[in-house]
Amino acid sequence: MSSIVAANLFYRPMRTLATVLAIAMEVVLILLVVGLTRGMVNENAKRLEGIGADIVLQPPGSSFLLASSTAAMPEKVAEVLTNVEGVSAVSPVMVQLNTQGGIGLIYGIELESFNRVTRGFTFLQGRAFEDPYEVVVDDIHARSKKLQVGQETEFLNHNFRVSGVFEHGKGSRVFLPLRTVQDLTGTPGKVSLMFIKCTSREEIAAVAQRLREKLKGYTVLPMDDFVSQVSSASNNLVALRYFLNTVIFIATVAGFFAIFLAMYTAITERTREIGILKSLGASKTFVLSVFVKESLLLCGMGLLAGIALSFAGQWLLARLLPNLQVELGSNWIVKAGLIALTSAGLGGLYPALRAARQDPIDALAYE
Repeated sequence: MSSIVAANLFYRPMRTLATVLAIAMEVVLILLVVGLTRGMVNENAKRLEGIGADIVLQPPGSSFLLASSTAAMPEKVAEVLTNVEGVSAVSPVMVQLNTQGGIGLIYGIELESFNRVTRGFTFLQGRAFEDPYEVVVDDIHARSKKLQVGQETEFLNHNFRVSGVFEHGKGSRVFLPLRTVQDLTGTPGKVSLMFIKCTSREEIAAVAQRLREKLKGYTVLPMDDFVSQVSSASNNLVALRYFLNTVIFIATVAGFFAIFLAMYTAITERTREIGILKSLGASKTFVLSVFVKESLLLCGMGLLAGIALSFAGQWLLARLLPNLQVELGSNWIVKAGLIALTSAGLGGLYPALRAARQDPIDALAYE
């Protein structure tokens, strides 16, 4: 039986190759889309952790998804926070969505207070901004946009000169002076959130409770809880789930029809061969198993090719678009394999049943 299955695959090598590539594209589509989604969410969470703050304060009505909230609080709240027992530093931040040349977040910060909370930037080139229209960007953004210190780039519909490139992992990829962001967005004296540093890790829970009592209605979360909320909120977005489910459905249908058409054509071409097998005593089960094994073998080859192409795509995206993080988890590799296996099995089942039911006399007479 193994020799028959192998011979069937090599009888039409181009059709076999096309079918394998169709299954591979099904796997690649699932893995890369899911990997891009997971990568962006998890990478954003890591950057938030890298800030080094202990507590995040947000105004009433704010969202865990920073760019989706228009709520703002008075910058003067920082003065109240510094007088709370256990607070060592407070950094007010204005968060803005950047849609120029891609989608990301811009942080408007006071450099001195931000450095006290985060222990400062690690500059790879240049220095911190000193002029209102200077900007610092992380190494990934600089590499993605091919930016060098001294060059100009556009944010919030204004030109900024790059004064420094820092090591990534400080919450955002782009930092502007807080006053400049407030002026450009028409929100003087307002900020989106505040990062708070406690005198010690042991004080975090107590400080958070004191802040809740002092600022009724405000959202006060330890950084670990805030990061968890951001990640879960991103993963549970209804629109995101619908998008992923749609992509997986389209990929599954494509894999199903690729196997179905390949096997149906193969069986039509081999009608006489099927007649010969059955006239020699081959049972329906034998004929059925030959074509089912062929479809599963095609699926296995396509799955391996798809996984290899997915890792190649991950490597290529990292070189061409460093801002896009692709996370290929083993759990989704298994899921993609099961989806491909199911679609291939269903796609090859009807043609295989049709072959097994053929009458040997009619098959031998087929032209």
